Amino acid sequence: MAQRFSKTDSGRAEISGRGGKLPRTARNLLLIIDGTRAASNWVELIHGATQADVELLLAKGLIEAARVDVTLPIAHTQTLEAAIAGLNYDQLYGLLTSQAKERLGLIKGFKMVLDVEKCSGLAELQQLAVRFVGMVREAQGDGAAKKMRLALGMAT
Repeated sequence: MAQRFSKTDSGRAEISGRGGKLPRTARNLLLIIDGTRAASNWVELIHGATQADVELLLAKGLIEAARVDVTLPIAHTQTLEAAIAGLNYDQLYGLLTSQAKERLGLIKGFKMVLDVEKCSGLAELQQLAVRFVGMVREAQGDGAAKKMRLALGMAT
């Protein structure tokens, strides 16, 4: 699905309240989805997520069609740090915790999730995200690191 979606007020409330009893894949998708990418790109990043999860979030009113400003060009020289700065705490938290085990393996992934939990704020989480991309490169190579950079908002 090439359409872009963003969280609604209900979606943000669901993230903080956990009231809707969403399946894990749908909840992880809700944590990271925003209007910067097509829904299909977000689905690819969450292990086990499908188009049905997007449709569930839509049906529950947790996401809506995003308004995309086509007048703003994408900066192709953007740094990883600048891209990460564009994500809020919940988006970064959700992305790192959902990708840790898949990208780093069971033990290192679990340790990464613990490191994410130890972060006391957005700045620490951003530093950890930069380190995470390096760890992915070491574990899975440049292709996987590129996918993570894209997931974190880098244009190239």
